[in-house]
Formats: sequence, structure tokens, C-alpha cells
Amino acid sequence: MTATPRSRRLRTLAAALVTTAALSLTACQTGTADATGVVDSTQPPVPAAQAEQEAPATGKEAEKEAGTPGKEAGAPAKEAAQVADRKAAQKTTSCTAKGTEVTVTDAPRPINHLLIKATNTSDTTCHLYYAPYLRFDQAQSAVPFIEESKPQAVVTLAPGESGYAGVLTSTPDGSHPYDATSLTLYYAARSGQGSTGAPSHPALPFDSVRIDSSNAVTYWQTSAADALMW
Repeated sequence: MTATPRSRRLRTLAAALVTTAALSLTACQTGTADATGVVDSTQPPVPAAQAEQEAPATGKEAEKEAGTPGKEAGAPAKEAAQVADRKAAQKTTSCTAKGTEVTVTDAPRPINHLLIKATNTSDTTCHLYYAPYLRFDQAQSAVPFIEESKPQAVVTLAPGESGYAGVLTSTPDGSHPYDATSLTLYYAARSGQGSTGAPSHPALPFDSVRIDSSNAVTYWQTSAADALMW
């Protein structure tokens, strides 16, 4: 049967329609949809790796990015505990006979002077307030302080450190001399009113020491040289 011109045109049109339908299907499969759901075949598909990177983090990944609130919240409490520990380590108290060792030696210069040395034997920092209250033998009153020797700051002793005080025992112009055979040392209270703690009873460097009315003691000093300046 011979094909007529009309039948050939119909076959050509059918083939064109098939080709157009195939191209439209391919565009739908490879394009991307916009907000209205319409596929835009001009936009390339998003690669799988890029899609994973752009996807919002979930689960453990989100917690990792946001941080761990529990650990951050615990940081201030830890810092507060460390500050409290430092304050406890820095705690100080008045030096007393219980935590100090006192020695008395004869000073070669100046003459008629004794050197008192108080060493902190405790594990806590302590303060030597004012000057030591001294009583030779059974004296009714404490030895007077040399006011000119008052330091600018309280003498503070860390464990193992020492403070010093110089004692003028007598002078050629002194009156009422006597030979003392014992010494009692009291620690001044922080308030300046009286003493604190039990007294110390350091041994004298000789069997007896000549004492007269010029007898006086310096304030506590940080060095032996400062204590023997008066």
C-alpha cells in the first residue's frame, strides 16, 4: 500500500510529539523545584555531599556545635572553690608561744644589748604585733617600748621566717640596777590592748643580765640589723 502525503505528515507529527514528551520528562527528572513546586530545569541538581553539608545539624552534632552547657555552668563553681582554697592557704593569725621558738642572744654591738629572735614554727603565717612585752624576773611592769623603732608595717612571718627585737639592758646613766636571771615574753594582741596566748620563757645568754632604769625594747623588726639600731 502506497503512503499518501497526508499519512506521511501524520507520522512526522507523531514522531515530533514523542520527542517533545521525552525531552520534557528528562527536564523534570534533572531540574529543581522552586517554592511553588515548579521545576526549574535551568538549575543544576545539588550534589549529595553539598546537600549533607547544608542540612541542619541534629542530635549529637547539634550538641557538639552548641557546646556542653553542663561543663560551662560548672566552671564558675570550680573557680569559686579555687579562690576559697587560696584564701584558706593565706589565712593568718597572731604569733604566740604555741607556734614560735624564741631565742635571746648577746649582741656584740651596740654594747649592753640583747637580740630577741622569734621564729614561726607553725604551718600558718602569723603576725608579730607591736613589740614584745618583756618582764625580767618578777618586775611589776613590762619593759618600755622604744617608740622611734615602730616600723611602717606589721611584721608578718611565713612558716620558717623570723622576726627580731632589740633590748637595751642598761646605760651608764641608768639607775636602780639589778641582775636579772630570767625573762618572760608576752605577745601583743592585735588590738594593742594586753597580750595574747601563753607567754614564752626564753633562756638568757648568761646566768644573769644587768638591768637598770634605762631598760627598753624595740618594736618587732624584719631583720636583726634593724632591731639593733636603737
